[in-house]
Amino acid sequence: MPKWLIAIATAPLLLTLPPHSHRSALADEIAGTILSIDPFEGLFSLEDGSRFLLTDTLSSQDLMIGSEVLITFTTTVSGDRLVTALQVVN
Repeated sequence: MPKWLIAIATAPLLLTLPPHSHRSALADEIAGTILSIDPFEGLFSLEDGSRFLLTDTLSSQDLMIGSEVLITFTTTVSGDRLVTALQVVN
């Protein structure tokens, strides 16, 4: 069977596949200064306005307003930034 015929025959299959985002599998990093902490919601925000959700393995008690941090996070389907690693820089 010619290669061009295989390509034409499989094209409709590729169009019916659902879109897949690799974004949820990749981790992002950001550095900044902590502006606020909400220990009841497990949230904190940086001076640039970005907000992050802590996992059960990370505690808001380890954070201090004004601390410079390096954050590794993933973005959930709902758009929440879930912290996977946090390092205090200063």
